Amino acid sequence: MTGALLALALAATPPLAQEEWSAPDEDLEAERVRHRRAAAWAGDAFDTGGSGRTSTNLGGEVAWSFGELDLGIAGYGYRRLSDAREWTPVGLVRLTQRFRMRSGVEAAFALGAGAARPGGWEGWFQVSLGIRVPLGPVFLGGELAFERGDLVALRAGLGVAF
Repeated sequence: MTGALLALALAATPPLAQEEWSAPDEDLEAERVRHRRAAAWAGDAFDTGGSGRTSTNLGGEVAWSFGELDLGIAGYGYRRLSDAREWTPVGLVRLTQRFRMRSGVEAAFALGAGAARPGGWEGWFQVSLGIRVPLGPVFLGGELAFERGDLVALRAGLGVAF
């Protein structure tokens, strides 16, 4: 009896309207394509650990983009970060999540882990918030990064996506 009622109810239900399929937007399709990004960064790092030391930093990053997620390798040099050497090299693997905003500008959240050599080798980590303004294949960027537990870095960058 229940089966007959169910069959009757299904037969009496009007068919659902079907939407016409349309081709995906070309911009969305281009965003899904994997591509590379290269950027040059420059800025200052401020030691919040009590020394009050300011350090200029220069660096670069190469990243592979998978949609809105980037996996990259970054290298930085920090000037006068320690008394042991003039420039402290830092190498990181970075994972960056980009968020496209309504105006086309991208917000970015990145996590980085690697090593540095201020005196001897030591572990290094980075958490950063950033913004990128695309200008065709070129982009301008800015970052606020928290590094190694006692550094706050402000950077500006110029990059290209290809």
